[in-house]
Amino acid sequence: MSNMTPFEIRLELLKMARDMLNDDYYGKREQIANQWSVDCDTAKLKGEDPPKHPGYPSFPSESEVIAKAATLNNFVSNITVDKPTITKKST
Repeated sequence: MSNMTPFEIRLELLKMARDMLNDDYYGKREQIANQWSVDCDTAKLKGEDPPKHPGYPSFPSESEVIAKAATLNNFVSNITVDKPTITKKST
């Protein structure tokens, strides 16, 4: 394991947070696009007008990325490991 400075750790947390939020955004965007396409095809088969596009969610903002990074940092910083108590037998 490499020894990272606190600055490098924070940068990595920001990158992780950005990637997580971007993945979520693009997943939702694809889901909306696919559903709208199905709705349009269904309307076309029924001879109806296609529905209006519902729009996409907003792209993750800087403040959302920072908030997610803070959540990740809190999780990492507050992990408590219960270590079993080891006792030696006296001989």
